[in-house]
Order: sequence, then C-alpha cells, then structure tokens
Amino acid sequence: MKKILTALLCSVMIFGASICFATVNADKIALGNVYPGMSANDLINVCGQPNSRDDDDWYYSNFKVEVERGIVEKVSTTSGAIATPNGVHVGQSAEALNSTYGSADKIDHDRDGIEYEYFSDDRSKKIEFDVVNGIITKITCKIRD
Repeated sequence: MKKILTALLCSVMIFGASICFATVNADKIALGNVYPGMSANDLINVCGQPNSRDDDDWYYSNFKVEVERGIVEKVSTTSGAIATPNGVHVGQSAEALNSTYGSADKIDHDRDGIEYEYFSDDRSKKIEFDVVNGIITKITCKIRD
C-alpha cells in the first residue's frame, strides 16, 4: 500500500510541475518568418537587406533584429503589422496571452507596465510581451541569456 501511495504522490507532483510552466515550442518563438538562432544569410534571404544598420542592430520597416557573429540573437517589434506564429501581435489585449500561451513563466512589473516572459520547451529561447494598460505594446523573441 505504501508503494502505491508513493507512486500516486510522485505522479501528482510530476503532473503539478508540468502545468506550472507554459511550454512554447522553440519554433513558435518568432516574429513573422524571423526567429532567434537563424543565420544572417537566412534573414537576408527571407527579408532582404535591412533599411539601415547600426553595428549589430538591423532595422526593417516593422521590426528590429540584433545580429551577433552572423546569428540572429533577438528580434523585436512595436508594430501590429507583424505577428508571432500563433497570431499574437502588438495592439492586442493582454488577454490573448493567457488564451494563446497559458500562464507566463515570469512576470515583471515596472512603472511603465508589465512584461510577460514565456520560455521555449527546450529552455533555449524566450518570447517577451510588454503590456501597458492591458494592451501589448512590444514583442521580443530572443535566445536566452
């Protein structure tokens, strides 16, 4: 009987731990067709040359990309014209986050608003949503620090 109770308790704990964190497939951490970890050559093939560059920062009309050592480290937008693979975009209500991604892995409050962070299932990437007054104002996808 003790073995059965121990097995049941372990199962409940494992299930509980599995629902504590949102899991986002690593391939869903992207904006449009741009994702952290892609090569700069692939970025150019997909999006063309940037409108301008400032060191590692490449600027396109609706988003900014940080490229280090030939790899996309981060892509971000404040424009509603580009969305995540799940269809979330700037200008939407923050309620879309829970219905799309579930509970955030990390929430940071500051004087300007709230930042919701979701980690990839392999923990190598994350997607951040800046929210002000209940509205998504910025989306950032990046390789985890």
